[in-house]
Amino acid sequence: MKSLRKILAVLLSLVMVFSAVAVATVSGAKTVDEEEKDNTYIPSTITCNRRFGEPIYVRIDGDAYNLINPIDAIRAMAKADTEQEKKVIGFTYLELVFMDILNLIARPAPIANTGFTDADKYDSPNFMAGHETFITSNPEGQWSLGYDQTSLVPDDILDRPYYLGGYLLQNFPSNTVEEVLDDMNVYTVVMDDGSGRGKAAFCTIECIGISNKDIRDIRALLADFAKENNIVSINVTATHCHSEIDTMGLWNPFFLKMANNALAALTGQLIFKTKSGPDEAFMNLLKERTAQSVKNAVKDMKEGDLLFSQKDCKEYFFDDRDPSGYDGNMYVFRFDPYAEGAAETYIVNEPAHPYITGLKTDDSSGKQLSGDYTAAMNQTLSKYGYNFMPIIGATLGIYSDRGPTNDDVDMSARWMQADRYGKELAYITMSMNKTLDEVLESDYVKNNEKLQEEIKNGGEYYSIWYEDWEPVEETKVDPILNVSHKEVIIRVENPVLLLVGKLGLVNHKILVNDDGTFSTPTEVGYAEFGKNIKVAMMPGEISPELIYGGVTLDAENAFSGTDFNGKSCAETLDLAEDDVLLCFGLCNDEIGYILNDNDYCMIFFDDMQPFGDHYQETIAFSRNSGSLLMKGFEELVG
Repeated sequence: MKSLRKILAVLLSLVMVFSAVAVATVSGAKTVDEEEKDNTYIPSTITCNRRFGEPIYVRIDGDAYNLINPIDAIRAMAKADTEQEKKVIGFTYLELVFMDILNLIARPAPIANTGFTDADKYDSPNFMAGHETFITSNPEGQWSLGYDQTSLVPDDILDRPYYLGGYLLQNFPSNTVEEVLDDMNVYTVVMDDGSGRGKAAFCTIECIGISNKDIRDIRALLADFAKENNIVSINVTATHCHSEIDTMGLWNPFFLKMANNALAALTGQLIFKTKSGPDEAFMNLLKERTAQSVKNAVKDMKEGDLLFSQKDCKEYFFDDRDPSGYDGNMYVFRFDPYAEGAAETYIVNEPAHPYITGLKTDDSSGKQLSGDYTAAMNQTLSKYGYNFMPIIGATLGIYSDRGPTNDDVDMSARWMQADRYGKELAYITMSMNKTLDEVLESDYVKNNEKLQEEIKNGGEYYSIWYEDWEPVEETKVDPILNVSHKEVIIRVENPVLLLVGKLGLVNHKILVNDDGTFSTPTEVGYAEFGKNIKVAMMPGEISPELIYGGVTLDAENAFSGTDFNGKSCAETLDLAEDDVLLCFGLCNDEIGYILNDNDYCMIFFDDMQPFGDHYQETIAFSRNSGSLLMKGFEELVG
């Protein structure tokens, strides 16, 4: 990702030097004396509904400057009072030029994507709204839960090319699977509170992401089954793993597919035929097996108790985007079935990208299929007789911090690092409520030969994960399950993503608006477990601040120097003192990075203090995705 950012930064700098005046001329730039109308520059709405070449104004001391005009941009920067204002104006000008240049390529591109639909003909197929009514008590209720784990690895995984989703530039020109380290799983739980209002299914796929269109295909496969079994909500999340088969269509030979699909569209499919971005046969397999996994979980449903605990694990995560405002807790649901001998199920919610194995290094090929650290968690918990399901949280720039687990131990192959990291998260999961003495007596401590060896030697080289261990409380969750969903339409403003969408390289449903712009349907969701556990279910890799509030939502920490024009999920919910807020990220769609509008800046700086790394903007559908989703969430829970 960072290599891509650096390459783009160099190219953009060269392009802008030679193109700025031309673009300003094409845009029909207005003078500062012209009426501002609705084009006044407001950082949180700068590109929302903006057409190619349209002016954007900033007013300073009563004078309006058109930021698409380089002369005006320079004059505005000269008149700005602070260095931050100068940066915002300068980078806004660069962004507008950048977007217009890319739009010169993206907008005329032919449409090869069969998923394009006129907006006025779109009827929200296979959208599931969830429960019609929410309850606050359920005295006669009873939790029941069914679990399933199904492999998605095709039988011919090494017999023909399959492409890994992640790190394309590091592996360019070939991103094919060369070795299978472990599995690519879909994990499923189906839950019911016994109120009769309907079950909810939650699936997690170890992959880079799943589009909302593909998720609705899964729901379509389950439509009759869901009706027969009173399932009112079917949710699919992704772990955002960087070492599993590409499910999005961006990490395969897409330059060749791009050329083919452009020719297919231009020739009316007479000579060339449009090729799907993701492997179509594999995606059909994934959808069918995921649908079957839901059916298997329903058959497995058993009554039992649902318990919940949380532990601060900040040392296991780090935020690549400054300033940081992420939630470093690991949240654990444990379902304890009444049936004798039935396995307990752990549902673990934490924020880190599973990105370790997929990066190419001198000692790692980067072409090994693996679920990364979630695979190690699964293997460890399974070894001790437990079911496991991961759900990634608000993961915008949150990565696994292997400092506590690397030490001076030789683990040059990155899969070894992922393995150790995942195992330690699994140990923490199993130990949440245990005392230190109980941890020391556990099988996974007493029979860990490497750990025991280091303990005897004083632990000089190998960190001990339970050092300074303190147990946390586990509470019983009342049998209350409330789930609801709302469809949100997001404008596709990123010209690069628009181009790959038009050429059929991604599987998103794209809506063609009457004004010639493009949008895509996505979803927000809200769930309640018991009386005080609230869950914001969000598509894509969302900023933690949009969930929990604070930090860059405030003007003093935001790049634009303005407050976020909206509410975080926490503000919308107006949480009580004993309420706990979780985020299920990459839920029911992958729409890239989701940022708060007021801290959005394209990739024209790197680690510029006090502002951090902003490469995420390059893979965001829109500057305004964050505010639109927060508005949708507010309407949903309001």
